[in-house]
Amino acid sequence: MIVFYNAYSIEATHRVSTVKYDRQFDTLSGIEDIKALQAQLDATKDEDEERALAEDITGKILWLFWCGICVEADELLPKIVEYLRREGSVGHGLREIWSAAPPLDPGDDQAYLQGIMYDAGANTSKYQLWLDARATEQAKWACTDRSTSTVDDQAGSVSPQTLIRQRKI
Repeated sequence: MIVFYNAYSIEATHRVSTVKYDRQFDTLSGIEDIKALQAQLDATKDEDEERALAEDITGKILWLFWCGICVEADELLPKIVEYLRREGSVGHGLREIWSAAPPLDPGDDQAYLQGIMYDAGANTSKYQLWLDARATEQAKWACTDRSTSTVDDQAGSVSPQTLIRQRKI
């Protein structure tokens, strides 16, 4: 409804939409990114990795369609408003559009999907975040392994003479 209001308001005849989307979105590279992520998803066996990749793919698909819809709305709504003004049926047209609008309170599923869509729009990759977290965890364990000596390591560093002297005492 905000988009329609912006298109309808008299002073907003040539105003840029306030709806959040990428006006310069490159559809072909977006599709290529989705294909590459899908190939990675098909090749993976790890459930957490699959989940992260699936979220990235879903987010990119939703963002692709969102950008396309917004571009169309930004181009067509001012034309619709102009037609309604010319025909003198602005009030009737507004009531029809308003009554057809879905409720503004999204459910949990819609909010979740909207979140992953906006993450994709901001180039936030759940898969990259997962890779970074895994690398951090592996590095943490690698540091722990190097700094902690085991019983075998300690015994190997003690000379046989020291062991014999300790037994005599």
